[in-house]
Amino acid sequence: MIIPNGLKLRHVEAFLAVADLGGLTAAARARHVSQPALSKTIADLESLVGAKLFDRTGRRVVLNAEGRAFRRHALQALSSLEAGIRSLGGAGPDDRIAVGVLPTVAGSLFPQVAIDFARARPDVQVAVTTGPNRYLIDRLRAGEIDLMIGRMPAADDMPGLRFEYLYEDRIDLVARADHPMAGHPAAQALRACPVILPDRGAIIRETVEKYLGVIGLAGLRPAFETVSLAFARPLLQRSDMLWFISRGVVAHEVAAGGLHAFALDSGFMTGAVGITARHSGYQNPQIAALAGLLHDAVAARA
Repeated sequence: MIIPNGLKLRHVEAFLAVADLGGLTAAARARHVSQPALSKTIADLESLVGAKLFDRTGRRVVLNAEGRAFRRHALQALSSLEAGIRSLGGAGPDDRIAVGVLPTVAGSLFPQVAIDFARARPDVQVAVTTGPNRYLIDRLRAGEIDLMIGRMPAADDMPGLRFEYLYEDRIDLVARADHPMAGHPAAQALRACPVILPDRGAIIRETVEKYLGVIGLAGLRPAFETVSLAFARPLLQRSDMLWFISRGVVAHEVAAGGLHAFALDSGFMTGAVGITARHSGYQNPQIAALAGLLHDAVAARA
């Protein structure tokens, strides 16, 4: 075996805590140890494995390439150990996690991640809830879901929560592929056609309204409000309506030629997508494992 003598479970658990919480102070607090003690544990681990696992930038520690690879295998090892304990009838972690998924990732990034998680942890049930940002934030704070995947919440919603960045997602203006305004500028099409806006609970609504103000359409009254592809798609196909929506929701339809995306010449029609959880959430190894798979999926796309 190539596992170093002296490597213990506490080294791995400490490493995962620092990796998931993004700093020694937060990880030490979560593990109820002093920061110097945790720093020594991480230094001992790096000495044992013969590699630096983090890059230090001021007070923050960030996983480097070696650390990301080690994290993936550490999570798999803990998962196997937990499965072994459960097979003996011993105590194990919760066998169910509840995930809130915004539409921007519900039909793109998350399905394959959910499949990979189910294969890796077949004894864990994943309950998925979709809905607008405000609805999922309220459920997260109430403890009804364990984490939320989607756009970064507004600053007023962040106290008590932690956001972990995954990637950038743009807002698109889409219409049916054979729309009569498909070859015209977006502003001209918006003045000529009815518009579907994201509903008022959607995190992208404010950004869309700012854009409309910039092009002189502040206060535009929408024909409908929704972030649901299932509802908006038939509206678009049967009318000349235009729809503002996150690219992740309609990427497949645009790529397949079913929808046309107008060019939006604006640098602010984009936003961060990531994982939002309560500060205590990452102490659950199931949540940490799911977060790891999400990061792996984004890295694979890049």
